[in-house]
Amino acid sequence: MKKDLSFTDKWIVLDLDGTVIYDDRVPRDVARSAELLKSSGWSLIVATGRILAGALRHIRSLGALWPAIVYDGARVMDPKSGAVYFERRMPADVAREVLKLGFDFPLEVQVYGDEAVRCRPSDLLSIAYFKSLDVKLEPVLLSSDIKDDVFRILYFGKPALVAKLKGMLEGSLSGKVNITLAGDDFLDVLPLGTSKGSALAELKKLSGLNDVYVVGVGDHMNDLEMLGICDFKVAPEDAVSDILEMADLVIPPASRKGFCALADFLLSRDFKITVNGRC
Repeated sequence: MKKDLSFTDKWIVLDLDGTVIYDDRVPRDVARSAELLKSSGWSLIVATGRILAGALRHIRSLGALWPAIVYDGARVMDPKSGAVYFERRMPADVAREVLKLGFDFPLEVQVYGDEAVRCRPSDLLSIAYFKSLDVKLEPVLLSSDIKDDVFRILYFGKPALVAKLKGMLEGSLSGKVNITLAGDDFLDVLPLGTSKGSALAELKKLSGLNDVYVVGVGDHMNDLEMLGICDFKVAPEDAVSDILEMADLVIPPASRKGFCALADFLLSRDFKITVNGRC
């Protein structure tokens, strides 16, 4: 990746679910706010747990066609071409351990490969969800014995069961994977060293820009590391407490188009002075 990809020196790195999109769509007012920000020199970079195919409709609605952080940080991909700029895989033997520990839990499981997702034939919610996104889905998992490296393994279901499995995985797989919550009912198991934050650090290096001002927007624990390396941290008011405590600005939730309030703030004279003062 080179500087000629038209990155500006001001980035907004934004989570999608629970932060920008509502009812699985980008509201029209939010899309207009995104356009105003781009017109004022901001690069919009999506950072999501979704695979690129599952995020692409929203990326296009936002006009955020810069390289996107997807798979919760396991990949950085070009929304226009699908090119991969950075990726980190979980070795097959580690993935088998992750699956073996959780396979018989009454939780749904999703295994993320190259723009495709595998689940068990009994994971009916996963099957319905990915079919609605027109994402390549393979409901073929009959055991934990997979043979290939993967980018992400996600368990979801009742929060109490998610918390129990999280403790088991952390106790058994310390030093082999990264484990985080993408929601109270979503347990995300990633390749070691992987997070949205590590992917953002890679993207900053790959951009070719020496000095970038980064605004980060997120709502849950899988956004924590990303926000930690941003210059200005933003959270919706319904974010988890760890995120709210570190936020420089709290905006209304996605259900009330909070991104529009963020755009108004970033376009205000006071914030422009802050940015210029740093430069």
